[in-house]
Amino acid sequence: MTASMPPEGENLGHDLLRSVLDAISSVTELDALADTVAKLVTDAVGADVCFVHLVEEPSTHLGLIGATPPYNQHRGKIRLAVGDGIAGWVAQAKTAVMVPDKWKDTRYRYMPELGGENFAYLISVPMMRPQNKVVGVLNVHWKVPPADPEAVMRELQYVANLFAANVELAALVETLERREKELEQFATSVIDAQELERKRIAGDIHDGLGQLLHSTLYHLDAATYPEDLVSAREEIGVAKDLLERAIAEVKSTISRLRPRILDDLGLLPGLSSLAASMARPDVAIELPEALEHQLPSSTEIAVYRIAQEALANVQKHSGATWSSLKLWEDPAPDAVLHLVITDDGDGIEPERGEGLGLVGMKERAELIGAKLDIYTRRGHGTRVHLRLPL
Repeated sequence: MTASMPPEGENLGHDLLRSVLDAISSVTELDALADTVAKLVTDAVGADVCFVHLVEEPSTHLGLIGATPPYNQHRGKIRLAVGDGIAGWVAQAKTAVMVPDKWKDTRYRYMPELGGENFAYLISVPMMRPQNKVVGVLNVHWKVPPADPEAVMRELQYVANLFAANVELAALVETLERREKELEQFATSVIDAQELERKRIAGDIHDGLGQLLHSTLYHLDAATYPEDLVSAREEIGVAKDLLERAIAEVKSTISRLRPRILDDLGLLPGLSSLAASMARPDVAIELPEALEHQLPSSTEIAVYRIAQEALANVQKHSGATWSSLKLWEDPAPDAVLHLVITDDGDGIEPERGEGLGLVGMKERAELIGAKLDIYTRRGHGTRVHLRLPL
């Protein structure tokens, strides 16, 4: 049974069609639209419950965005990989399916919070857009099978396709609004971070370099009017030592602004040197011989700093006995740079939340258009995965 839209829609009742058109024209918020779809569907075909799943970008997962009460309270909490479960299979196959007894169907995935044990009969239909694009999936359940399931499935497919464009549009609008808020917050956090960085550098210069230069000047003044030549040489020697320390302080400050190794050797040797400098635990390094794509200077710095912070967390907080750093590129056309840092440490305790280091890593990732995922489990280590579209 394919998911093509019946051209005539002859089985779609006038009252249902009127309700669908009214919802399409008046409901714009995604949550409200999804719940409206679920209610219209159950009322129209005499079903007991309907779940509305949205295909999330980049088309790898389905998320529950609406359902008939009380199951709509689980929106945003249920996700399925495309291909997983009956809804995931329908999204992947782009084909509607009737399941007389889902407990006998190997594709079915039981989720206690959705009350699957109460409904045996299932019809699942994809919400289709032109160019054979799947926007989402409707899962409709009955305790008692419908009298004419073939007619019901055709009607469901028609309704699903009518709603597909609006669900897609509402999802896009919601995504844009969310990203706009995230950009506003990010801009604020970047400004705050820059100000904190300026204060830190100013403090370092004042407390470190400034004090060294003042001390140097004091000893040079003393050497100007010495009691004897030996005293002058001693004062000049002390001043020389202080100047050497000041030069080292300047180099250190410059390195914090941009690691010199990136200028001298590049990103890959820089990461290798960074990992090799770990005192403990040892870091297993897996890097390509060269990168196919040349990265902007700002991107190299961000990738290096994220790796630096992740390895610092491993060294300071994880209690790990082993860690690894891997970097690779996915081939074109969907070229993505991956950086993965893994350890076998204690994991991040949920009650600790995200410290400034983790927040800074995510902000650096957003700044270069990358995504940073942190997977952790208490007692089973942590994995930091940076994905940078190229």
